[in-house]
Amino acid sequence: MKKGSGTNTASELDASSIASSHCDCVDKAKSYRLLDRRSVGSLPPHRCDNCATSTTKTGREQGLSTGFPGAQRAQLIDCTTDLSANDAFGGVCVFGGAMRASLLWVMAHLFIASPALAESAAVSPASAASPDISANCRIPFETLKDSKTGQPFPLSAALNENARLPENLRQRYVVADLNTTNENGYCRGIREFFSPLDELSEFPRLRAIAAVRGIDVAALAKESVKSLLIEPSDDPAGVAVELEDLNNYLQQVHRYRTEPVLKPAVTNGYCIGQTLNLCEIVNGQPRLVIRLVTSSGGWRPPLYSYYAPINIIKSRSWSSDRRYTPTDARRDARMGGGSARIVPFANDGDPIEMPSFMHFVPADGYPGERANGIHQIAGGLDSGDMNTFGAPVSPGCFRLLPFQSKLARWWTPTQAKLFIHFEPDRYRTFGIAATGKAREFAASHDARNAAAARNVRPAVRTAVSRPERRPANRPDTPFSFSFPH
Repeated sequence: MKKGSGTNTASELDASSIASSHCDCVDKAKSYRLLDRRSVGSLPPHRCDNCATSTTKTGREQGLSTGFPGAQRAQLIDCTTDLSANDAFGGVCVFGGAMRASLLWVMAHLFIASPALAESAAVSPASAASPDISANCRIPFETLKDSKTGQPFPLSAALNENARLPENLRQRYVVADLNTTNENGYCRGIREFFSPLDELSEFPRLRAIAAVRGIDVAALAKESVKSLLIEPSDDPAGVAVELEDLNNYLQQVHRYRTEPVLKPAVTNGYCIGQTLNLCEIVNGQPRLVIRLVTSSGGWRPPLYSYYAPINIIKSRSWSSDRRYTPTDARRDARMGGGSARIVPFANDGDPIEMPSFMHFVPADGYPGERANGIHQIAGGLDSGDMNTFGAPVSPGCFRLLPFQSKLARWWTPTQAKLFIHFEPDRYRTFGIAATGKAREFAASHDARNAAAARNVRPAVRTAVSRPERRPANRPDTPFSFSFPH
């Protein structure tokens, strides 16, 4: 496994040697994967016979079965595959007929010799192979509809309205992509993404110093401000702030770090695909900084009602597993606010801590629930063996894993915009492992969603301190938390 990649160790074939006897190489490189997420090799740039340069939605899947039980079955993508139905495999088709036959023969022998390689039939995560890593950060400006205008939001809507914040912090915003399926009903799967520390916009001065020395930014943590100044004209105050932020990150966040989560499309019967994307605008363009697996409300909320399309991070709270230090207080002041307060989930009189709680509310003029937040898992399905992260199972908040919640709280400034996007038919809880498709997916979702975007204008509800109660036949507990508004 590559350090920090979050990918599984792959059993690889020498695919390039197979391809050389069948193809003339003229196009982009292509990686083909089994549906159990183990790589079968990367081909050099090429294009094979009987293969179009790009594929459309008219194809099919070419299956490979080796006599193992259903869970020990793999599939390869044929040159005529509908890649929109399995978008984990990219957009350029490269295998010709002779090539497919050779590869299928080799794969059959590989599976017979090593059945352990075929332990899952779930579709690979879409985000694992997508070349457009910042696509989710553009959702508010390309896909999400403003319920007031029926049009996508302008880029300026993402700007933090606290004019006292540094410009890089004002450009930060969050996008919750709550769809678990692609447009054809296939569960998407998830691969988390953490930008390298050196690329965070907190550290422009330290990054320049590290570049001169040929080392990583983290290696400067034990240096003094004086030792870091290259020229007499350098900004010692600015270097001091960056050095304090660096040590704060290493001590309060990075020491809890885990590898990025990689989850198949269907896990224990749950349809996986929900993400929380931490984004910033760089040179006028949305850019992904961090992508995290999340879980939202475990029912299908109506558009523009329970979750507003645009929200504000109102406050940032703490967690009991760390001491809140003066350095944390100074960091919070630079981030527009934050506190050492611990926020509990009411839990019908038996409170449970919700660590690193960030309370969000609808932006002015938008209806929606005002008692939700982003926080570390505090119980429920996600905390046990069911491993449901990435599917909608929470009572309403957006749940994160422990390191991920600390990272999100550290990076996100108070008053940051939170955009929430989903399409009702793509907001699916359960999936079918054998096919990778969501259960009861409705093909007519496009027409219904378009009608909802045009016509649904929920009445504004009076602000309350807890969400509306769900009907008694729903298994989730009504959500409330002890927090002053």
